[in-house]
Amino acid sequence: MTSTFRQMAEEALHRTMLYNNETEIQNLTEQMELLDQHGMSNLNQTLLQNARGSTRNIPDFIAEHNFGADLIRHEPQGVHLYEPPGYDRPPDFVMPRGNTTLYLQMKRLNHGEFENRRDHMLRRIQDQLRTITFGKFVSLQFAEDFTEQDVGPLVRLIETAAHADDASEHSYPDEFDPKATFFLFEPRNTTLAHLTLGSSADMDWRDLTGEAEAQIRSSLDKAIGAFMWNNDAQHVNLIVMEADRYDDTDISQAVFGEEIYTMSPGVAALRTARDTDGYFYQPQNADRLCGVIALRRTQSGSFISGYRKTLFINERFEGYVDQIRQEVGIDEMVRENDRP
Repeated sequence: MTSTFRQMAEEALHRTMLYNNETEIQNLTEQMELLDQHGMSNLNQTLLQNARGSTRNIPDFIAEHNFGADLIRHEPQGVHLYEPPGYDRPPDFVMPRGNTTLYLQMKRLNHGEFENRRDHMLRRIQDQLRTITFGKFVSLQFAEDFTEQDVGPLVRLIETAAHADDASEHSYPDEFDPKATFFLFEPRNTTLAHLTLGSSADMDWRDLTGEAEAQIRSSLDKAIGAFMWNNDAQHVNLIVMEADRYDDTDISQAVFGEEIYTMSPGVAALRTARDTDGYFYQPQNADRLCGVIALRRTQSGSFISGYRKTLFINERFEGYVDQIRQEVGIDEMVRENDRP
């Protein structure tokens, strides 16, 4: 049976940059077997079906797969259902617990325009590297001004370094004002048929003020449609987001409202409050959403990973916190008056 899950894992990753990463394949194999043993084989099939389509969707379904496995590891004796029948729009995860059912809708946070452009360039670079028959990994870092027009010249410079068997760090187009840097390194436990993108990162810090909050709200709008009922003692509605690229302040601003700082006359201190624009407090959402759970990978840089979970709780439903902690495994909680 394990060999079958191994084949499924290889197929799920075969169109990604991790198609020959033995650690990721083995971790996904074990995760698929775990899901199958606990009644979520349909989540394995969903991942496979989408892996056969567009590679752009694979991270979304890997996030669901990781989270489903996390739920099982936290409460292996519980019932965990993935997109069960009987709903017009089934929530991603349904967890019946006595007289209460937890509904969890997963939404991987949208990339902004910058990230989408960068992802497209990475796919182009990987496609071109596959034509260069040197069995090494490439580690890349990009400056913010790296553009589509730089892809071809950068790949040619990488090919030159590969032919010279030069493992030192290189700068493109020069070391005085680099748009990208890279170095080549040997694989440890596998044989590569061609140059392969091993890692990528940004050289520059980017100010995402405002942009992050808008992206979070957009993702919440898309996810909340899965809940056709209000939150109450029988229905606990939670939106779950993979949020590695976002900090708690971004999410707090989106769900609780923007922080407002005021200075009162005669008082030598700033006072803080929240605007009334928080997602939890919009009339169409206030009774429908119990909380938002932010997921951050416990294995940084790994595709297959567990998550650290932070709950942002709608204050009117604080009475459900203990049950959510028990069933989902919350590591940290943020309330409206907290300042992350």
